[in-house]
Amino acid sequence: MSLAEGVALRCPDADDARLEGPGRSLRLGLLAPGVRAVFESLADGGIQETEVPAAAGTDASLAWYWLDLAGDGGLLSWTVEERGNLLMTLTPASASFLRRRASFDANVPLQLSRFAHTRMAAGHAVLDCPTVHATAALHDRRVVSLLFDMARPTLLARLNQFNTGIESATLRELVRLLAETGILVQNGLDVPASEETLTALRQWEPHDLLFHLRSRGWGHQT
Repeated sequence: MSLAEGVALRCPDADDARLEGPGRSLRLGLLAPGVRAVFESLADGGIQETEVPAAAGTDASLAWYWLDLAGDGGLLSWTVEERGNLLMTLTPASASFLRRRASFDANVPLQLSRFAHTRMAAGHAVLDCPTVHATAALHDRRVVSLLFDMARPTLLARLNQFNTGIESATLRELVRLLAETGILVQNGLDVPASEETLTALRQWEPHDLLFHLRSRGWGHQT
């Protein structure tokens, strides 16, 4: 993960660190040493989530607190790579973005949200999902193929049998990121708060919701 495009870490004073981006900001104040190390890594090209505990040391819990606030505020972006090859970059499209970290369950079937759609931008495919206020740039055709496989409820273990061409550990991280951001969802009439049971979502057709949010400024940076 790294700072989202246009976001910078500002430290005008030792006790007044902040993240600033187009139309959004987060005051961090006086940062603990471990938290500062993590955010400086974010500003210097990024840091793997698995590296956060070592970088933050005894300040790891506090670092995750600020990372979650920054992510939910649309100030971070996440990438998935495999052997140095970029597969996907996910970026919040507004400050309404929310990532439900640690909510992924590999034993629950997931499918692509009915509001998700792909389009072309800057020479590559982009996955939009207005219900989660995020966009994902797809840098590898294998990810596009994966979305086809997720058109119906599918277990992660089943995806590994589809010969996606993506290594199992990378595939898990890819599915986890899409699930925690709500692009992949549980569905069905027996699932509480699903797209099929929530009245607030059932009343919308995908294109109508997209136009509704775009008319209010959502996602225009992509």
